[in-house]
Amino acid sequence: MLLVLIGSSTALDLMKKHPTDSEKQEAFDSFRGDLQVSVEKGIDDHESKMTKMGFMFLGIFVGVIAIAALLP
Repeated sequence: MLLVLIGSSTALDLMKKHPTDSEKQEAFDSFRGDLQVSVEKGIDDHESKMTKMGFMFLGIFVGVIAIAALLP
């Protein structure tokens, strides 16, 4: 026996509906806004991590130079 499940006619009607230009523009604007927020957050996180790494490597470098100066 073959059983085929299909959605309701209302769901199918919504899937067949073509979005208007204003709906498309609203969707694009929403997507661009979400993307902009995500990119800005990612950039801020990246800058923070790189700054921490920079100070860490500067500390290591100064420590190595200090040890080299004190050991002779």
